[in-house]
Amino acid sequence: MSVVFPSVMKTPLWGVLMVVFLVWSLHTLDAGSMRETIIRSETFSLKSGAGKSKNISLETVEMNPNRPLILYAYSEEETARENFKFFLRHGLHGAADFVFIINGESDIVESIPKEPNFRVVQRPNECYDIGAHSEVLQKDNLYKKYKRFILLNASIRGPFSPQWANGCWSDMYLERLSNEVKLVGMTANCGPSFHVQSMILATDKEGMETLLHPTEEALTIYKANPPNEAFPVEFEKDQTPGINGCFKTYAHAVKAEISITSLIRAAGYKYDVMMSAFKGMADYEHTCDPNVGDLLWDRRYYGINVHPFETVFIKSNRDIDPLVVQRHTEWAAGRGYTSYDHCKGD
Repeated sequence: MSVVFPSVMKTPLWGVLMVVFLVWSLHTLDAGSMRETIIRSETFSLKSGAGKSKNISLETVEMNPNRPLILYAYSEEETARENFKFFLRHGLHGAADFVFIINGESDIVESIPKEPNFRVVQRPNECYDIGAHSEVLQKDNLYKKYKRFILLNASIRGPFSPQWANGCWSDMYLERLSNEVKLVGMTANCGPSFHVQSMILATDKEGMETLLHPTEEALTIYKANPPNEAFPVEFEKDQTPGINGCFKTYAHAVKAEISITSLIRAAGYKYDVMMSAFKGMADYEHTCDPNVGDLLWDRRYYGINVHPFETVFIKSNRDIDPLVVQRHTEWAAGRGYTSYDHCKGD
């Protein structure tokens, strides 16, 4: 774009005055409002598991690897929009770096605040949420720059917290990680094989490396005792168990979800879940009934439903206790709950 100045401005005196004014303006800007961060837009190319090249629009800011990295995957749908709006009001905070993955066209991007620790990735709506997480994490080895991670999607609503609780929702998940525990989720299903469900997962750098690039030893152990499958499908040739791939069908995405827990176990690690039954019943993994199906359907959780105070989030696209979800949504707004008050960081 060219700018034409009046002819009087072509004199040396006007030129000097213009330079002085620009320098003065830069020094008098509110540095605090800039947050010492450069915000820029760029486009880069990624390749899916099938080798298909695609452009992804990225609005990026300087990130802090000393904070956890939280990835939120979204695709346009009525309940998902309500869940995302709730998360934007109540789940955001300054003690983590957030990447919002917008799959497909959506004006929801306009609702995301402009903050120095927020990043927005817009991409085609393909590969399912697990594959979207994988692509973004591996672009420029982003995952290698962080030590702790939370991956979640817009099928759940939260965080919910009792009014007497002071904890930070992301810490509630991340603090369960240890030298032994490398995977933490909200709930776990017993069928077709025991697995932590993938709508929210927490892990650390060792766990993430396992999920993206498992060792040959872990793969050998996994293949010797693979999980039961929900659908008779195979991974693509260049895919391994875990999340490393573009999953073309729902069946492939489910296969990947089920593989995550078995792969973590094959690598010699343990896992944990937030739901009370996991710790409240002896040897839950080996005694729960795989024929019950997904416990996140109405009354499948031992005759009741998972409560949002139990798991911090609730699966809200299954019509589970809609009045409970509605009331707690209203009450969170009514008391002005915000994670900024509870998630302080270091």
